[in-house]
Amino acid sequence: MKLELGLSALITGGASGIGKALSLALAEKGVFVTIIDFCHEARGKEVAVLLESEISKFHQNLNFPPAMFIRCDVTDSCGVVAAFERHVGAYGGLDICINCAGIPTSVPFHKDETDGVKSWRRAVNVNLLAVIDCTRIAIRCIQTAKKPGVIINLGSSSGLYPMYLDPIYSASKGGVVLFTRSLAPYRHQGICINVLCPEFVRTEMAAKVGDKLIELWGGYVSMDMVVKGAFELITDESKAGSCLWITNRRGFEYWPSASEKEKYSISTSPPGKRSSTKTKWRFQITRSFEKVVVNTLSHNFRDATSIVQSPLSLPIKSNHVLLKIIYAGVNASDVNFSSGRNFGGKDQDLGSCLPFDAGFEVGLF
Repeated sequence: MKLELGLSALITGGASGIGKALSLALAEKGVFVTIIDFCHEARGKEVAVLLESEISKFHQNLNFPPAMFIRCDVTDSCGVVAAFERHVGAYGGLDICINCAGIPTSVPFHKDETDGVKSWRRAVNVNLLAVIDCTRIAIRCIQTAKKPGVIINLGSSSGLYPMYLDPIYSASKGGVVLFTRSLAPYRHQGICINVLCPEFVRTEMAAKVGDKLIELWGGYVSMDMVVKGAFELITDESKAGSCLWITNRRGFEYWPSASEKEKYSISTSPPGKRSSTKTKWRFQITRSFEKVVVNTLSHNFRDATSIVQSPLSLPIKSNHVLLKIIYAGVNASDVNFSSGRNFGGKDQDLGSCLPFDAGFEVGLF
């Protein structure tokens, strides 16, 4: 989508942090902006005034406000619906929705002895369920207008790999990442939905982590990088269901990489129809395996046996499929087995059979 004068954007969590930065960046492009935030009224209105100042450079003599602040808890679905309706009523539609509202867990998970209503459940509600709800409402608004639209959900690098300090935050952001990536098919309706995953940005939330730990990750990602990444997801219409990972160490990187995607990609051909695309299997078959061998006849199974490496007979026959070779061990009669009683005959005759495999439960599956 080309950023043009007169477009409108709704941003949750827009009164502070990344949400505020994105709101101001869009206002500087002449985009009408509504911010939804649960902050104090004075703080939200202060940000709205800043937005109006920027937008007014492009638009004069308007009969509607160029920017709006709506105080709303994003977990209040009815309130969120009303906020979206107010935005659409003022600007005639919705072009861009950015879901930035997010919170850390108020109590460390390992110390939380409550039912979680005010701690980890609250974090999941704000960080994941509210994002799902706002995305759902935004999709409906864009569909109603019958125009293209862009939705960006704010994920986090901690949604791509574990965050040991706050596993609930990590889990909720991981949910945002996969939820958003799963919405890629909406591109066929002209709606591009992507997720932005920066590492630590200098915000009130990140300040609670501590500068020393953040330095180990390469320091704070600049707000300018985050804004640039968001604008890339807005303007590049080829991006749908994309996850943009932003770090100081690696810069901009779309996750997962093409090689990672190959690991879980499947054929989209209809049942019964052969695809012309050949699947490339990227795995190596082991050349050997371990097995237990009886070296001497004894009632002491441990003394009688040893583990040896045995070559795997290759190639696999054309009418066989090798999934796994598993040694399951011997059963409760292992003492009889290692002493030769399971075979019958005289000890001197059995001695000529040594060594023999103890793994009569070995299977090729």
